[in-house]
Amino acid sequence: MNKSVQAELLYELCERAAVERGLNEQHAIWFAQGLIRTSLMGIDTHGVRLLPLYLRELDEGRSNVRPKIQTIQQFHGTALVDADSALGVVAGAYAANLANELAREYGVSVVAVANSNHFGAASVYGERIASQGLVGIVTTSAAARMAPFNAKRAMFGTNPICFAAPARGTDLYLLDMATSQISYSQVKHFRRNGVELPPGWALDRNGRQVSDPALVESLATLGGYKGQGLAMMVQILSCLLTSMPFDHRLSHLDAEPYDRGRQIGHCLIAIDPARFGSLDDFTAGVSELMQTIRETPAVDGECVQVAGDPQKASIARRTQEGIPLNDDELHGLSQEAQRLGLTHIFPRDEALYKEFA
Repeated sequence: MNKSVQAELLYELCERAAVERGLNEQHAIWFAQGLIRTSLMGIDTHGVRLLPLYLRELDEGRSNVRPKIQTIQQFHGTALVDADSALGVVAGAYAANLANELAREYGVSVVAVANSNHFGAASVYGERIASQGLVGIVTTSAAARMAPFNAKRAMFGTNPICFAAPARGTDLYLLDMATSQISYSQVKHFRRNGVELPPGWALDRNGRQVSDPALVESLATLGGYKGQGLAMMVQILSCLLTSMPFDHRLSHLDAEPYDRGRQIGHCLIAIDPARFGSLDDFTAGVSELMQTIRETPAVDGECVQVAGDPQKASIARRTQEGIPLNDDELHGLSQEAQRLGLTHIFPRDEALYKEFA
């Protein structure tokens, strides 16, 4: 059984912890916004549960507490940003805002970010772009977990691709997908709970499909060779435009060394649909397309969803009920809250907790 804590309280914890470590006010806000928004979306593997790990990055020097994030090269709508080993969540927000500004001026922008760290969920930055009436495409490099098609050794990260487009009102289409069949965090979850993996999700040391999570050496590509192609596309955008190392040369998020930046690269693209016609017509078309797909006859009475629907439902639910945390997550976050004197977030009587099935 999990417990849930209100998002406002967890936001306060994230922001205060960042400021206490030395982040400036704007960076602390971006940091807290990114973690809490991710958890509200239901992407728990990349949300507030990572706070202790990100704080360790700051404490031990992997992430720069006072980074000098700067645009080192710009030509019209293209920009190369040096994140100066900032927290990836901070660098991602900076880059998304810059992509928005350049797209407004030039119609299309491409912002490549070098010398960054793990930036969490790509959908946070896609949403940041689409919420401004722009189409967003976001990619990032990641440490190798996924083997090429028909190979034995992991050479790619999960290499996510986010595509976001504005619809009517505040609605938007929000696709955030890994290029692997499953995330490594999910493998660890299956392993902890003694549950077998579905066929085709992961591989053993010989590159053969495996169902026992204890035998997993690498993840399988999404859709066979197609996933490999997408993963290579992500590396070309995220590594080569930024001159950052390929995935198989990167250290892992939860592993040593913690005293140096991971040299992660990101790529953010923004497109202003108003440069191609009426923005109202564009957003109406996105809404029409999404609704048409939702109304397609479903199998066995299940509803048909489009990308972004699960996240929207999660945001609505968790805004009311709070963000669910398991015992390990509660322990790590409550320790930081107690250290900061924020005893109202995790009171001993658990008055602010709610049972969350």
